[in-house]
Amino acid sequence: APLALLPLLLLLLRPLAAAAEKEEEEHEALQKQLSCPENMVPWPEAGKTLCQDFDLAVEDATAFLKANLPPYDRDNEVTLFGEPGGVDGLNTGIAAVAVNMSLEARMALPWAARVPRGVFNDYVLPYASLNEARTNARPLLRGALLPLLRNAGARTIDDVVYVVNGYNASAANGSLWTAVSREKIYFKSGQTPLVYDPMSAIAFGYASCTGISVLYVDALRAVGVAARVVGTPAWHNVTANGNHNWVEVWRGPERGWSFIEGRPAGQGESLDDPCDKWFCNPAHFPDPNDTPVFAARFDRGTGVVYPMAWDPKNDAVPGVDRTNYYASTCLRC
Repeated sequence: APLALLPLLLLLLRPLAAAAEKEEEEHEALQKQLSCPENMVPWPEAGKTLCQDFDLAVEDATAFLKANLPPYDRDNEVTLFGEPGGVDGLNTGIAAVAVNMSLEARMALPWAARVPRGVFNDYVLPYASLNEARTNARPLLRGALLPLLRNAGARTIDDVVYVVNGYNASAANGSLWTAVSREKIYFKSGQTPLVYDPMSAIAFGYASCTGISVLYVDALRAVGVAARVVGTPAWHNVTANGNHNWVEVWRGPERGWSFIEGRPAGQGESLDDPCDKWFCNPAHFPDPNDTPVFAARFDRGTGVVYPMAWDPKNDAVPGVDRTNYYASTCLRC
């Protein structure tokens, strides 16, 4: 009887095999489309791939960062970018490292090559998200995460987001939260602004929602994924109700931005279902909505500010107003 069922089983599996084969073909075609000669950086533009000399790409990326430096970073420009000769012969800085590593990721990782220049400049390239301490976390994060991504067979932006967060089939082999710290990083409320830069979260082994989000964003950027911190400075615009921060990820031109929490602050969420986040519901976003939401960015030309609950008079972090998106999306949950 089991042998008699074999033809039926093969018939049922045929569409799955065909779908897998099609996905593999599309993946290979995309890799070929986005490939460039050695030492050239790929940029998707108008359905084609522009290949830019690496040194010229470094110049462009550095110019963008310097043109949009927060006021409190301007006095530290040499510290951030370095200068010829430098101290003890070191002629680079944290921001310069971020420039080089983000462009190297574009040349090496297929999902990174898909990110368009504008999204890249704001959400992959920057060395910081908010006003957290500036630290050289990117080499540490990339070194810890690339082996995890290779072992998991990650090929898409979604794959990377889930593997880094530990939401994948091979999560037992590690994630961001176990790979960079001697003990598993966990959520601890009330830590911002004491512990919210990546190196502090790694050193202490914990952070609250802001620190978890900043670390998750930095980790994704370190492996070429466009990500940003997003949140509300106050639920229902009442300071006493508290604030909250989470993460948005750019999933490609077809899907745009989706949101998720870093695993220590989350509950096993997905990128596809907004309603599986504890805060995405009419209780937090009623009709009419009174909860403001902003995402942080680096480009200072928008005139929008990302408000920081721990530093309410500081208007130095540019933002994107995401209030309408969350009001309409979470009201349906």
